[in-house]
Amino acid sequence: MLSEYLRAFVIGSCFFVIFPYFYVVSNFDTSTSNINYTLYTYYAPLCLGLFNVLSLFIAKKFKLTKRLRFITIGILAPSIIAITILYRKAYNYTISEWIHHIFILYLFYLFIFNFIVYLLDKYV
Repeated sequence: MLSEYLRAFVIGSCFFVIFPYFYVVSNFDTSTSNINYTLYTYYAPLCLGLFNVLSLFIAKKFKLTKRLRFITIGILAPSIIAITILYRKAYNYTISEWIHHIFILYLFYLFIFNFIVYLLDKYV
């Protein structure tokens, strides 16, 4: 059982999952961002790996299919991230910029978890 969760962590924190996040965050406008990119490179793989572990735990607990597992975490993870970035004031945005950022955040997480992580979990 532990190996299953370790596998989920490794898949969630692997290069193919992390690289799109690093690329996007590295291109943020520094005048509107209060993010320390160096710290982000340490925390992002850890958080994404833990989100994948959480998705496995939730799937086992509620007997979710693999597809529903990744849809669930694709909604839950950006919700947690959105609350965190709002609370920590990670960006200097107007209301419309916040709405746009959070919308893109949900799309991005849904794509990453439902395509990249899903396929890695299926074939690795």
